[in-house]
Amino acid sequence: MRALSASRIAYEAEALRLRLQARRLAARLVLGVVAAGLVACTVACAHVAAWYWLRLDYGWQVHTAALLLAAGDLVAALVLMVVALRLGPGPAEREARLVRQQARRAIVETTVFPMLVVRVLRLLRRR
Repeated sequence: MRALSASRIAYEAEALRLRLQARRLAARLVLGVVAAGLVACTVACAHVAAWYWLRLDYGWQVHTAALLLAAGDLVAALVLMVVALRLGPGPAEREARLVRQQARRAIVETTVFPMLVVRVLRLLRRR
């Protein structure tokens, strides 16, 4: 009976944790979208400022200034892409995965014998 009570409590605690985590993730997502919008506006303003700076202060032609801005954007995008591709699981994530695997093994090891006993008792009752 204690095992059922403990498992029920663990289930409820995990459900609460997941609901709170989902709420926090939703708030982070909304804030991230707003921040991304502001960054996009800032980048657009920076491009306009660079465009006018190159055109008015240095007398560059329209196509030359556009080509320079596009090349700068391409280099920045490539650098960010390389960083994103090289970003892998950190030490905390690897350790959490290891702990999860060990916990699963422990659960299997502790439940195998009782399950065998239950099956044997069922077979003995049938006879």
